[in-house]
Amino acid sequence: MTPEQIFALIAALIAEPDPEAFSTLKAGGADPAYPVTVAPCARPVAPTEIDGKTVICGTVEVPFDHRAPDGPKINIAFNLYKAHSLTPAPDPVIYLHGGPGSGTVRNVAKTISYFEHLRGRRDVIAIDERGVDSSAPEMDCYSSLGAQLGPVIDSRIKGLDVPNLEKDFVKSCLDELEAKGIDYSLINTEQNAMDVPSVMSALGYDSYNIYGVSYGTKLTMEILRQNPPGIRSAVIDGNAPPWLPLYSMFWQSHSAPIQLSLAPCERDPVCAAAYPDIVARTFKLFETLGANPIQGPNGEVGVDALLEVIDDRVNITGKYNATTPYIPLMVTQLEKGDTTLMDQLRSGALPPKPASSSAEAARAAAQAAKLSEAEMAQVEAMLSAAAHMKISEETVARAAALLEGDIDDDARSADLAEIFDDRLAAAIRAIPDPSARLAVGRDYLDLRFREPSAQLLIKLIETHMDPDTAADLSGLARQLSPAEVARAFALIREDNEGTVKDVEGDLQLYLYACQEDYADGWNSSEKFAALMKEEGSWGPLMQEGLVEMVAPFDTNCPLFEKHPRENWTTVGSSDRPVLSMNGELDTQTAGVWGELAVQNYSNAQVVLVPESGHGTIRYSQCAKDITAAFIENPDAELDTSCVKDLRLPVMLPDGTMHPLPY
Repeated sequence: MTPEQIFALIAALIAEPDPEAFSTLKAGGADPAYPVTVAPCARPVAPTEIDGKTVICGTVEVPFDHRAPDGPKINIAFNLYKAHSLTPAPDPVIYLHGGPGSGTVRNVAKTISYFEHLRGRRDVIAIDERGVDSSAPEMDCYSSLGAQLGPVIDSRIKGLDVPNLEKDFVKSCLDELEAKGIDYSLINTEQNAMDVPSVMSALGYDSYNIYGVSYGTKLTMEILRQNPPGIRSAVIDGNAPPWLPLYSMFWQSHSAPIQLSLAPCERDPVCAAAYPDIVARTFKLFETLGANPIQGPNGEVGVDALLEVIDDRVNITGKYNATTPYIPLMVTQLEKGDTTLMDQLRSGALPPKPASSSAEAARAAAQAAKLSEAEMAQVEAMLSAAAHMKISEETVARAAALLEGDIDDDARSADLAEIFDDRLAAAIRAIPDPSARLAVGRDYLDLRFREPSAQLLIKLIETHMDPDTAADLSGLARQLSPAEVARAFALIREDNEGTVKDVEGDLQLYLYACQEDYADGWNSSEKFAALMKEEGSWGPLMQEGLVEMVAPFDTNCPLFEKHPRENWTTVGSSDRPVLSMNGELDTQTAGVWGELAVQNYSNAQVVLVPESGHGTIRYSQCAKDITAAFIENPDAELDTSCVKDLRLPVMLPDGTMHPLPY
């Protein structure tokens, strides 16, 4: 950051709130049918954003059942990031996340980092979808958690992995939700799709663009089916079309990256001559290694090692390993019992790493240019200044986050609340008897839904603590102001939410998948096995292993009643401008699903991006540029020529690199 930017950041952090900033939202929103409540954004927000100035957060109240608008409500949490332009386009971009589950609004900086390339001209909105994270606080099953808290607390205290209590928790949680009167059948994609135009109306937008990733593509396709007014365009990235039995086709998420990334070799005469039938041979190698693993100098090489090298070219966080060029030669070597290339790939020796820092690269380049001693001294001075600038940047970022936290604490008188929360947590951890520790843990969880009260804190303390500890903590609790009591309860809720996350596992996913996708035999382990066998790429051994991917659904989905939407599996159609993006290496949603997603869309464009995984904009500037160009002009024909430059060469048996066609 420049000094001027740092001065502006400090001024923004310490300034009084601008009463005009986001005034419509602060006044309750633009649509009285869907009231807006503004709330502090999840911290830290600085230094990239300023709460209330560049981003605003809160909730929109929508009907729990949109067909009964006067009935119970649910709050949809949102972050609204202002465009950088002083004259932004009137149609923002709303991001629909994947899962279902693993919401996004708590990750203020991380979420917008994916969409900064769209923010120059447009506001960006992120939401947690209904039933997910911040859009589902009333659905946290703390009583169910309390019943299973013993092994969870003991595992946390001992630093062990939390035991898998998923099935018991899911069953108990569903009973608890029913006892609360929550109709969780309404946590579904159809209602979720109705939430989106309601949120956009509440935020004051008449027209908008959708960017859906993973499950968010499925949700986008349902919105397009419902066809509400206001949709200007849609990008679906990492496609999961509901008219495919996806949970019976996840085997294809592991076969398609092999087929798509090795097909260019088979199309190229030189590569095909060096590695004939490389796709089929790669699949066959899994069977060979499954039956007879190879003993290499660094240990056994079997199916898991081969799948790791091939699948881990990308991962869900956006990490990328450029190992595709070596796969044909690695397969050829392994067929002969040679683990040389495999060992190099697993150890990280390949692909070659760039210089460990840009400073080292610059220094090496300067030395190679044979600069004089005086000139090299100037280079070293410049590199030293650059290093100091980097340290300064990091220091500013840390200091800004600390300043933001201190200002927040001052605003809500939170210092004493923080001290109380820390000492209460330490006292609970110090209780030696496991059953006593479990009892206080259960009562601690029960505070989640109670009205903040110092007396409730004192009751918890005096019920469970020894006299000396109780006297100390109770005295501290009596000193808390009403604002500090409210803060203490907020901290308790945060602690509880973290514990629930440890136990609930994929509950949010099951709420959607088990009620919708596992209805009427649309998905099942039997169908998974049959479709995989029919397609024929995977051999018998891998078929047997891959079917375990859906074992958790076989276990948990019988606990749910089924609520499929009518015509749920019918291929959708739309005349809205749609861009379908998929990565060739995607191991969550197969790259070939992108074409199938828009097969009946009359105004769709499809882009398959080499060397990219799930959510293509995480992996290349090319994908970002394509999506930005599309949203800027959805009806224009896209220039996708940059994707050809992403195709990597292949290493031939003599060690040379040979270019491949797109």
